[in-house]
Parts: sequence; structure tokens; C-alpha cells
Amino acid sequence: MSTLLTIDDLAVSYRARGQRHTAVDGVSLELQRGEVLALVGESGSGKTTIGHAIIGLLAAGGRLERGSIGLRLAGGGLDLAKLPARALQELRGARIALVPQDPGTSLNPVRTIGASVAAPLRIHRWGTKEAIRRRVVDLLERVGLDDPERRARQYPHELSGGMRQRALIAAAVALEPALIIADEPTSALDVTVQRRILDLLDDLRTELGSSVLLITHDLAVAAERADSIAVLRGGRLEEAGETRAVLRDPSRDYTAALLADAPALTDAAPRQARPAVEPFVTVEGLVHEYGKGADAFRAVDDVGLGIARGTTHALVGESGSGKTTIGRALAGFHTPAAGSIRIGELDVLAERGSRRLRHAVQLVSQNPYASLDPRRSIGQTVGEPLLNLPLAHGGVRDRRVLAERVATALEQVALPAEVAGRLPRELSGGQRQRVAIARALIIEPQAVVLDEAVSALDVTVQSQILDLLERLQRELGLTYLFITHDLAVVRRIADTVTVLRGGRAVETGTAQQVLSSPQHEYTRALLHAVPSPDWLRDARRSRRSPHGQLEVA
Repeated sequence: MSTLLTIDDLAVSYRARGQRHTAVDGVSLELQRGEVLALVGESGSGKTTIGHAIIGLLAAGGRLERGSIGLRLAGGGLDLAKLPARALQELRGARIALVPQDPGTSLNPVRTIGASVAAPLRIHRWGTKEAIRRRVVDLLERVGLDDPERRARQYPHELSGGMRQRALIAAAVALEPALIIADEPTSALDVTVQRRILDLLDDLRTELGSSVLLITHDLAVAAERADSIAVLRGGRLEEAGETRAVLRDPSRDYTAALLADAPALTDAAPRQARPAVEPFVTVEGLVHEYGKGADAFRAVDDVGLGIARGTTHALVGESGSGKTTIGRALAGFHTPAAGSIRIGELDVLAERGSRRLRHAVQLVSQNPYASLDPRRSIGQTVGEPLLNLPLAHGGVRDRRVLAERVATALEQVALPAEVAGRLPRELSGGQRQRVAIARALIIEPQAVVLDEAVSALDVTVQSQILDLLERLQRELGLTYLFITHDLAVVRRIADTVTVLRGGRAVETGTAQQVLSSPQHEYTRALLHAVPSPDWLRDARRSRRSPHGQLEVA
């Protein structure tokens, strides 16, 4: 096995507010030909910066301070850190390719899928216009898209997230690169689509003989897919080596802590069922359609569920199963075609748009980077709901009182009061999600809809947010509708579960029942798709102390 990529003493900094901040500090790594090297660590650990430094696409203000990035190709070795921009441009797409994280924003919305996949072929003058067209269709078929000729003519909004990610992979492998940098390629995808995408990358790697630098915050994915692993923290390398050796017996406390926080790797049983009580939130016969007449699409078809006060009910299923549509209906954001929704004595559909409904239910959305106004301070964002309410309905106009309420809301989510004066860009992803939760809770709702509220977070921050949600539920008696594609998270937080497929509920029950003894084949398929290597589970069990805690070096 020969070495394809050698990184030696890499250091990268970024300029912010007139000062330079080190993002990567003295990292050295090797990637062998035909293998997968996983970079893991929390947000801000330097994973993506390393990937972008390799391909010469550092964000604005980024600068390579020192170090070398050696790439060994058939024609000889290159130090990418010293190559001029023109030479790097000739390598990008041809010898090094990038699969970006978010398929929703990485494709040009006004260009067809075929045009986006053809871009590297055109840039590198691969062949004639007709030859490129045939190559694009072949690539789309190769990555498993049905009817590739039609898909090539479609636009990104006409494809699902998994289909868009396949198109991005098709563009990345168009010129059969030696190195594929996959930057969180599945973090926004549900577990079954995630498995298909990872299988696809494995197949293409084997077929092309490429090496993959897999950037991920998911320890279970890294354990299942990577030959070697590098654990990063604060821009520095904590430890690196063969995946099984590092994760079976981590030498650093930080690596052991990441393993302990990974929900897919836990041995904990699902929550035990609580005594049956009258539901506080009820949904009956819910039907929702998009479009009208012959073009109408039924996204939710006769779904019912009940949630006891102070408990968490999870909605799980693949993208397009109707999860978010149900959550938004419960929060009063749209009117279903049929059915009823009640929160206690409140008729949600009759009160849609009313202040009573806003008091009763709030929504926390998925993306902490998109759900906060970048121009408004954190204090303005968190306090806005109180300013929007009339005084008679709990609104606040007094600045001192408003500041006190904002400080209290931030304290509830474990953020210091001084955060109120900052802008969203000055906060991490986990801090931003805490702000979104504080904004939802400041008007003291009875129920909260959490729509993929932890899916964009690394495992450590995810664990912190789940701990926070559980604490707030105990202290405030909150009732949660928890929308997620991650059954490992469901195991951690949910009391009851509904599994959705194609807009219909295929299985409902306690978390214990559904996750431990699934009755429907679709539920079993979802559980099977969760990455959770048996060898790592066994190793973690063997390292537990008599008190059930992981023993760390």
C-alpha cells in the first residue's frame, strides 16, 4: 500500500475582527491509496479547513501559515501548499474532487442537474458537447438515479436530498479523481439514504481506485466506513491511527468522550413506558395535500397520534414521509385538508394564527445557521416574541424588563447573559441552537415542536442539547413532538414513537416497543440502516467500569 496524501505540520489561520485566529495548528496526516481516512471532531475542530486547504478553497480571510500537503500522482509528487492558483485549478475536479455537505445549497438552482454534473467535464475540456452529454447520463445512471436522461433535464428543486447528493457525487467522480474529499456527505440525510450514499462512495472508490478523505462528526459512520481515523480538537491532532485500534482503545480522554456521546454507539435501552394517561396533544385523521386537482400530492394521509403531557413523542421516517408537514400543522403554520389537532382544550386549527396558539406551541427548526437573522443581536432575536405580543397577552415593552426576561431565557439554556449583545456569526452551531430554543421558550409555551433540532450538530454538542431538552422538560413540564430521521437519538430521548412512510403511520408505540421489537418491516429496515459496528459496541462494553461508566486513560 503506497501513500497518496501526506500532510505535514499544517497550520491555517483566518482573519476576523482585525485579528488572525488559528484554525488548524501543526496537523500531520497520511492517507493511503484506495483507503478511507476519517477526520472526526467537534464543530470548529478544523476538519473542513483541512479539506479546503488540500483543494485550495479556503474561505475568505483564510491563509496557509506553514506546512506541506504532498500529493503523489503517477507523474510525480506535488506540494499543493506551494502550487500557484492556476495549477490548483487544473487539479480540482480532475485529480482532487470535493463532495460538499449540503445538497440543498451546493447545486446552482437555475442550472439543470445535467449542467452541474457536466461542469468539471467542460472546464477540463474532456470531450465534445455530445460526448459530455452521454457521459453525464452515464454518470447519473452509475450513481443510481432512475431515468438518468430525465434527471439530467431537471432542476435541483425537483430532486430529493438523497438524489441531489448522488448528483454531487456524479460531478465529483466525473474525471475519476485520485482523491475524493467528502465533507459531511450524509449529515443532512436520513439513515436509509445515508447508507445508500456511503455504499455508493465505497463502490466508486473500489471501482476507481480512489482514496477518500471522509470529514464527519458521526463516530459511528467513521467506525463503520474508515480504514484509519484522525481525531481533531481545537485545530490540533488528538490521536490518529487504524480505526479499530483508535476506537477500541483510545489513548485520549477526548476521543473516549466523543465515543460516550455518540447515540448510535450507546448500549442504553430506550426509555421505559410511563403509566398510560390522557393525551395532552391529540392529532386525529390528519390529511395534508400540496397542489390541487390532478396534480395534488398527499403528503400526510390519515395520521393520528397522542402525546401525554410532559413526555416526548418522536416522528421518524425517511425524507418525504410527512414528518415536518405534521409538525408544522401542529405549530399552526398551515391548514390540513382534513383532521383535527388539539393541545389541551385548544383547537389548533380554529386558533391558527392567534396569540393563544403562539402561547401554546412553538417551533424549533433544524438549521441553527439559517434560523437566526444574521443582522440582529441575540438579545433582539430572543426578545422578539415578547415584543410581538400585546401587553394584555404577556407582551413586554419596558426595556429593563425585556432585558431581564431575555437574560432569564438565556440562563435556562445555559448561555451567559453577555451573549445577548453578540451576533449569530459570533456563536458556534450548538450555541445558536440554544438561542433558537431560548426564543421558543421565552413566551412559556406548553408544547414545542423540534424539527430535526440536533441533526446538524456534532455528537458532543448534540448530547448537550439533548441533556438540555430533558432538563427543561423536567423543570417546565414541556411536551415535545420530536421530528428526526435518527433512531439512535429517538432511543435516547423519546417516550413514544410513530414511524411514518409515504405519509402514513406504519407503526406506533412506546420507544421500548418500537425500537426493541419492531413489528413492521420498514421499521426494521430503518433500524438496520443505523451505523453501529458490532466490534465497537463489544469493545465499549469491555471497557466499562463496575459502575457502568467508560474507563478513560
